[in-house]
Amino acid sequence: MIPLTAYFGAFVIGVMVGVAELLSRHRDYPLLAISTLPSLGYLALNGILSLMALLVLGIWRPEWVLVGAPTASSPMPPLDVLKASLVAGFGAAAFFRSSLFKVRTPDGDLSFGPAIVIDVFLRVIDDGVDRTLGAKRLDDVAAIMQGVNFEKAARSLPTYCFAALKRLSPEAQQQFAFQIKALQDAPNIDPAAKTTSLGLAIMTLVGRAILQKAVKQLGASIRD
Repeated sequence: MIPLTAYFGAFVIGVMVGVAELLSRHRDYPLLAISTLPSLGYLALNGILSLMALLVLGIWRPEWVLVGAPTASSPMPPLDVLKASLVAGFGAAAFFRSSLFKVRTPDGDLSFGPAIVIDVFLRVIDDGVDRTLGAKRLDDVAAIMQGVNFEKAARSLPTYCFAALKRLSPEAQQQFAFQIKALQDAPNIDPAAKTTSLGLAIMTLVGRAILQKAVKQLGASIRD
């Protein structure tokens, strides 16, 4: 018989693995991202997969997750709760994120193996979270960038914001530079839309708090 505490431990570890994954994918609004309905469904899925792994351990019963070795008087020792919880929680995460090989498609890499289950759910969840957070992003950035001049801000605001971070990768900065160049080379876009797009691109990399503080500190130097 599997102790109830092992079920609880495996489920919590599975959920925490899902939380860590979602936080790494939606860094600008992390708490809001994990509280959306699609995200909660994904966290529940991770917990259920961990419970399934625990059931497999309960049937298989390898000696290294038992409390002591089987003896004549105790042929079926109970599961070690801590070991079983850790193995089921992290083992399910490792198994369902493994793939035999990947095929590159226009929509991204497609995994063949257990990871295809998680990949499909992640795509659906990412789309749902992005739609939920999209309106929030637009409202926040429009308020922060109100009165900001695009041409002035494009020269100094990104550098000012990026200087506050120590671990912003050169690849991310290069991709940002391509985005800004595309905005600068598009003369038919409304200036206010350009300014909001600039703020969205910066906030994606540095977060809302840094963007807001940088705009406030630069003040009149980037405003009309």
